[in-house]
Amino acid sequence: MRAFKKAVVGVLGAAALTVGMAGTASAGSYNGVCESAGGGEACLYYTYDYAGWVYDTLYSKPSYTGTYYGTEMPINDSVGSVWNRDPDSSLKLFTGANYTGSVKVVPGGGKFNALNTIFNNAFSSHCFTSNAGCP
Repeated sequence: MRAFKKAVVGVLGAAALTVGMAGTASAGSYNGVCESAGGGEACLYYTYDYAGWVYDTLYSKPSYTGTYYGTEMPINDSVGSVWNRDPDSSLKLFTGANYTGSVKVVPGGGKFNALNTIFNNAFSSHCFTSNAGCP
């Protein structure tokens, strides 16, 4: 009986370790790292080269009220480039809050540089097309 208990404890311990390891592989929204794990993130950059200040999120955002990670710089109307790290869903970017205004669609895994476009520093909300509330 003691051997059986040790075996059960060993299996449960291994299962807990496996679950813990799987948890670290998923993307962490707003951690300053543009990740593709866990479904992929919308990565909004202040610059036009997909580097530097980033706002990274796994979620659709009806309005940009946050700041770039580790800064006081608001993301609303200041996005220079976008990287959609979700390989399966397109990302719709809107010039107005609550998914209004002009729209730019970035396909799954795609990038968009807003320099010299009508969307230069113009985004105020976004949604993933996999989200049922995305217009």
